Amino acid sequence: MLTARQVLKVAGLAGKIILTNGAEIYRTEDTIMEICHAYGVDDVESFVTPTGIFLSIDDGEYVHTKLKRVHNRTINLDKISKINNFSRQLQEETLSFQQALAQLQKIEADGPEYSFLTVTSLTSIACAMYVILVRANYINFFPALIASFASQLMIKQSGFLKEINYIPEMIAGFIAGLVAVLFHRFGAANYNLSVVTVSGILAFVPGVSATNAIRDAIDNDLISATSRGTEVILSSISLAAGVALSLGGLNL
Repeated sequence: MLTARQVLKVAGLAGKIILTNGAEIYRTEDTIMEICHAYGVDDVESFVTPTGIFLSIDDGEYVHTKLKRVHNRTINLDKISKINNFSRQLQEETLSFQQALAQLQKIEADGPEYSFLTVTSLTSIACAMYVILVRANYINFFPALIASFASQLMIKQSGFLKEINYIPEMIAGFIAGLVAVLFHRFGAANYNLSVVTVSGILAFVPGVSATNAIRDAIDNDLISATSRGTEVILSSISLAAGVALSLGGLNL
């Protein structure tokens, strides 16, 4: 049987992993509660925000509390799926503290399943499909592909700049707009400036964050909904500012 502190460590780490990889607030709290219940802990309270996890367990004699600070967040649905499977596994077979911690640490340390080039290339193709979606001339497909690939490549290779909030989105918007302008000005007359630009920034549109903000609002997690909503607005403004800089810099 695990001690309260050990349960706190396992549940807190699982919650941190899914929260930092794009999970909604309710999913994070439910996962923490399910893990605690699997270890026989019923008197547990969890309070999750986009930047932190507060977890408390009452073992009848003492109240044990743990705080997990979350600084950086990304989108990795594969890790969320693995944590969900881990939580379900505990309902069927209770793992020892060492086994549970080892599994969680492995999930946290796992790198991307596919190579950088594969992910970037396939994402660029998907973004370039916007040309087909809006029924633009197919001649725009290649410029859209290049705009998306160039913006992603620049961000992922930009070093410390990608660690500064909203700067990557601004750079991505600038690169996408710049590529679109170059093709429009020096390429064929049929190149559509707006379609190529939008395709170039699609990979950075905060769609998952917007969806999570709405879900959090529906679940009455107003702090998280407001925080995520603000993040979505600022990311969108940064993308738009980057595009405006590239178009305005070339007087278009």
